[in-house]
Amino acid sequence: MNKNKNLRPMLFFALIGIIFVSALLFTIAKLTDKNIAPVPIENDTTISKTEYWEDPDGTVAKDIVYDENQSVYKSSFIGEYKSFSINPKVAKISKNGWNLILLNKNNVLPDNYEINLTEIAGSKIKMDADAATYFNKMYIDASREGIILTPFSGYRTVSFQRKLFENKILDIIEEKGVEEAEAVKSAIKSVNVPASSEHNAGLSVDIVSRDDAFSQTEEYAWLCANAQKYGFILRYPEGKEKITGVEFKPYHWRFVGINAANEMNKSGQCLEEYVK
Repeated sequence: MNKNKNLRPMLFFALIGIIFVSALLFTIAKLTDKNIAPVPIENDTTISKTEYWEDPDGTVAKDIVYDENQSVYKSSFIGEYKSFSINPKVAKISKNGWNLILLNKNNVLPDNYEINLTEIAGSKIKMDADAATYFNKMYIDASREGIILTPFSGYRTVSFQRKLFENKILDIIEEKGVEEAEAVKSAIKSVNVPASSEHNAGLSVDIVSRDDAFSQTEEYAWLCANAQKYGFILRYPEGKEKITGVEFKPYHWRFVGINAANEMNKSGQCLEEYVK
């Protein structure tokens, strides 16, 4: 009997210890989760989701309503590469479908296009604040399945895009010994003309892994299976090079909104096909 009585205090304190440790681990888990929690959508976003999206999951192609006066949008990059047969127009701007803005060698951002930027999970890289909310959710859900989506490149200034484009031209000239016009024609297949990159709008993110062949990674497979749930699409898919004008880029993912991403995923369309 005495032995049983002596054991009772020990069992009591052991139980208290277990409860304390469990509470401590739960608190640590919660705090860790907060470090990568999605950033809230701010009401003062320049092109605000709450102001322009009737559909909370993102405008779809059939719902796009373009601004009546497109002439107010100007771009200083129109005509810059005209001598190389690159003569884009200003991309059409829609208040309720800003997430579906089409940017390519034929469509560039206007000079006065404003973006509210914020850092995304997993890096110090920035994206459009509304798009970042969805990327953060995708990042967290992927990490819970053991998939780490490492952002490599997000928002870029137009001036930085110019450096990338012109450096690519110089590299091709040096490597292949071709004329400048031929180098420009080749460069636009892998690097966007200034102001025509989705990175300039803060809507795209390049995701990398330790494996150089990203298309062979589990990260790429996870994105192909799940990205549309968070409003992202593979912007330059294999087999669509003649339509997009850009080579297959397995690492380049573009935010278009959940409904639009699901529709494109089902139809197999790229953005050029979808918005038309």
